[in-house]
Amino acid sequence: MSEPVALRLTAEDLAALARSRPAAPALAVLRRGQVSRRLLLLKGLADAARRTVPEAWARDAAIGWELCVRAYAADPGAFEGVLMHPHAGVWLRRCLRALHGTGPGADLAVDLARLGTFGHAAALSAGLRPALSLPVRDGTLWLPTLGVVRLSGGANSVRLDGWTVAWADRTVSLRESRRENPRGGLQVNGRERPFTPRRLVVPPSAPAAPRLSVTVEDADPYRDVYGFPVQSRQSPARLAAWQSAVERTWELLSELMPERAADCAFLWSALVPLRPGPRGRGRSSSTREAYGALAAAPQRDPLLLAETVLHETGHLALGSLTDLVELTDPYDRTLHRVGWRPDPRPLAGVLTGTHAHIGLLDFWSRAAHTLGGAQARLAEQRLRLCGTQAAGALRVLRRNRAALTSWGACFVEHMTEEAEAYGFRVDRRPVHPSGQAVHSSGEAVHPSGQSGVRGLTPFRVVRTAAEDAPPSGAARVRPPPPRSTRSA
Repeated sequence: MSEPVALRLTAEDLAALARSRPAAPALAVLRRGQVSRRLLLLKGLADAARRTVPEAWARDAAIGWELCVRAYAADPGAFEGVLMHPHAGVWLRRCLRALHGTGPGADLAVDLARLGTFGHAAALSAGLRPALSLPVRDGTLWLPTLGVVRLSGGANSVRLDGWTVAWADRTVSLRESRRENPRGGLQVNGRERPFTPRRLVVPPSAPAAPRLSVTVEDADPYRDVYGFPVQSRQSPARLAAWQSAVERTWELLSELMPERAADCAFLWSALVPLRPGPRGRGRSSSTREAYGALAAAPQRDPLLLAETVLHETGHLALGSLTDLVELTDPYDRTLHRVGWRPDPRPLAGVLTGTHAHIGLLDFWSRAAHTLGGAQARLAEQRLRLCGTQAAGALRVLRRNRAALTSWGACFVEHMTEEAEAYGFRVDRRPVHPSGQAVHSSGEAVHPSGQSGVRGLTPFRVVRTAAEDAPPSGAARVRPPPPRSTRSA
């Protein structure tokens, strides 16, 4: 399962990713990288558990590993579908941190036993009929892509036989629950037990528009990783509200930016409902460990929800790239101020936030030109804010070029070009490794006024605008016309 995989991105792919205009083949490469990464994590979990907790491995987890091996051999595509369940990544990393002593180990017995239910779900997806018995650890049966069963009644063990789950005096048919009530709960002895994940499906609104299908993850035990409180099981009314909000947002996004909507449909597979912030303010988050998942509080305004989708899927794309290559020096410990956060950020965080802001410029520009009234005014305000903050952060990144890898420096250069295409100028003077700007002669000038190292290759454009001045024209003219949604 851990055979090496060759992944290739061209210079054009990197430029398009930096500009938040990735082509479908590049996104497919990044997803393949995530599959390979999770295969390695799963193999690492098995190796570490055998070595570190051999008794628990033999009792609770070995049978799950064997099911994984069988499922992968029977149908690699089906197995990868379960492996790429967004929060399976959270589970894998949590187990590995506990096994290696770098994270809390209090729940290791529960987490390790879930390799059995993970393997069972994978085997079912691959067309096998697995059968196993497992001890009940915390009353929750986790079956990635299939759902969660709450095991009430004081059971000590649970028996899984194909699509049937039995514990105490209760029996549940997983297949029947999916067919009869695919968007609701599971009935057990007349009482609802949350089980089948519900989906938000939005068919194409136009021939060129993509279809969207997103699972509402409101019961997964590993979903509480986004820094905000998550909501519990969604009622039918809340699900209907989410369906309506996502439909209106998807129609708007598909109309304004059909190719970016296609990117979002590829990257976004799960929605984790969050509790609203103070006074009902919106919230959103994503994490590299849960590739494919977007966490958000309810948002009625389709413009703002579209911004959330673009922002967080931009994080997902960049996170999948930085799982493969370093863009910043991993040993750099400097902190920097940015316009969108009150706390100083590490350079990698500055780059991540800048990329998300760059990815919104085209959206807000198109919205400002296409929509009218209050929506157009909001779009212009958001464009100015995103552009101003991105330009300021790009100046920080360029001043700290020494802490960027060659990939990172190239990435920042393309982000700079994208920001300037929308009228937000960035100081492009070359930067000496000391962090001081280099004059166009190629001479590094230190605060003392003495010249430093010569021979640095200057960038193509030298800007002389004041560092803290607003981007040229950003607050005085209407946003520039939208650009093509694909660009090298």
